[in-house]
Amino acid sequence: MYDIHAHILPGIDDGPRNKNESLELIIEASRSGVETLIATPHMKDVNEKRSVKYVRELLKSLQKDVKELKLNISLKMGMENHLTPNSPAMFEVGKSLPINETNFALIELPFFGYPNYVDDSLAQLQKNGIIPLLAHPERIELIQNNPAKLEQYVRKGMISQVTAGSLTGQFGQEVKSFTEMLVTEGLAHVMASDCHRPFGRRSPDLYVGYQAAARLVGEAKAKMLVYDNPRSIINGTYEGY
Repeated sequence: MYDIHAHILPGIDDGPRNKNESLELIIEASRSGVETLIATPHMKDVNEKRSVKYVRELLKSLQKDVKELKLNISLKMGMENHLTPNSPAMFEVGKSLPINETNFALIELPFFGYPNYVDDSLAQLQKNGIIPLLAHPERIELIQNNPAKLEQYVRKGMISQVTAGSLTGQFGQEVKSFTEMLVTEGLAHVMASDCHRPFGRRSPDLYVGYQAAARLVGEAKAKMLVYDNPRSIINGTYEGY
């Protein structure tokens, strides 16, 4: 499996608090069957507390540890980019990052409300050649209140990433039911763990999400969510949008 939304870097955001916890998380991801894990620290935390250069060095250090531990997992760079009016400029100057240096970027819409810059910022990103991969739309108020908005974004060439824990009920029954609808209606293209801790509610166990999706739409479509689609996004070759 390929996990394109994971908070694995220590001491950056609300993910692992130290390097040991980061390594525990990576080990658990590997045990669950994840072959590639994309580090997606919060853009705001990276730029307000540290720097892109700093998080790249953190990732290199973890990659070295993974090699020494002989873990069968690959770590690559990404970022969870909060959508703002300045998002297009942030990508241009390298303060926002795409997934594995492709033209696909994990974009988090505002959790609440519908600020007037949302559509314009998304359109400008696309004009600049960036393909937005919308993070956990099932937990975004704009999409919850108006699922047709997600359909509109998808028609415009954006991609939707749901969270495994949403499908297993970790965020409540309403979010679970809404996520099931997105999966069954084909409005979810990728599933990721959005992990923050090695164990518990925000663990990197992507396989349980795959199992839940398989019960809904069958193994072949569930495999697309955790294997085929995220792998092609990481490689920059996804054409399903």
